[in-house]
Amino acid sequence: MHILSWSIYIVYEMIVVAVISKLTGSVTAYVVHYIFNIFLFYIHAYTVLPRVFKKRAQVFWRLPLTIIVEVAVYFVIVYFVDYILLRYLHLMPEISLTIDTLFIVKAIYRAVYFIGVSTGYYFLITFIKERTLNEKLEKQKLIDIIDQQKVKNELNVAVNAYLKAQINPHFLFNTLSFIYNNIRKTSPKAAEAIITLSDMMRYAIESENSEGLVLLSEEVEQLRNLILLHQIRQDDTLYLRLEYSPGTSQTTFIPLVLLTLAENIFKHGNLSRASRPATISVRITQANLQITTANLINEGKGEISHHLGLENIRQRLLHTYGEKSSIIYSTDTDHYFHVNVTLSYH
Repeated sequence: MHILSWSIYIVYEMIVVAVISKLTGSVTAYVVHYIFNIFLFYIHAYTVLPRVFKKRAQVFWRLPLTIIVEVAVYFVIVYFVDYILLRYLHLMPEISLTIDTLFIVKAIYRAVYFIGVSTGYYFLITFIKERTLNEKLEKQKLIDIIDQQKVKNELNVAVNAYLKAQINPHFLFNTLSFIYNNIRKTSPKAAEAIITLSDMMRYAIESENSEGLVLLSEEVEQLRNLILLHQIRQDDTLYLRLEYSPGTSQTTFIPLVLLTLAENIFKHGNLSRASRPATISVRITQANLQITTANLINEGKGEISHHLGLENIRQRLLHTYGEKSSIIYSTDTDHYFHVNVTLSYH
């Protein structure tokens, strides 16, 4: 739209200049000159000036030098265009092609005139672009503020829900204890599941309320409870092997990592094949702590994993240990999903 409007304006200006200067000649000759002037206008606005202003520290000498070169090139091209129109196309027989003062003044005037108008056009479109960009940035800033407010509101809702869920945890544990005492004789397996669940819930609540680290031995114990619960639910048909170093009782780590990794296995893994069991390994050396898991992918569940739990572990590791920690996960050609969590002590 801007290009069309300015093209019409340029043609109008050239006609006015031609009338004022009382120039004569064929329509074809004028059209050729007008097309050439339009090319000068847009080349200067869209090619020359953007390159000149790319290095703003050098504009004070690049701009005048560029204009001088443009005027010189314009002068040479106009001469050769007039020469071709006159000598070969015979379109301006009434004009004698002589490089005199009048010819030079007219050529320089036209070049400077259209370069000046083109420069004004360049600054106008640049101003419009910057204003549009600023409006977009302001709009995006406003959207970001609204999004941040939404996040704060959602966080407040989540906090309130969390507080409501923990109004009286002792009531919950006392109730579970009551149920356990009433069914342990008639249904020992269900009673074992209830007391195990009670221990895990107590550990989870205490871990969430704690801002520090926990002993790995405590985490391993709760992991064993989690495995036991799933075994009870599946009538001992789940195949998962847990291995850990004896140093877990002297090693601290951020809580709920092992439990999150195990839940990922239970949710997405195939644990029904004794020949291809899942594994969870905790190795502690003087150099590092390494937690690895491997499980056959359960392709029959049809549920796509977005690895939100693993990414949550990544963020928690980065927040607590920085670059000393890492988590890597991948799938191999045997359809096994592997996770490797490493914490370097050096």
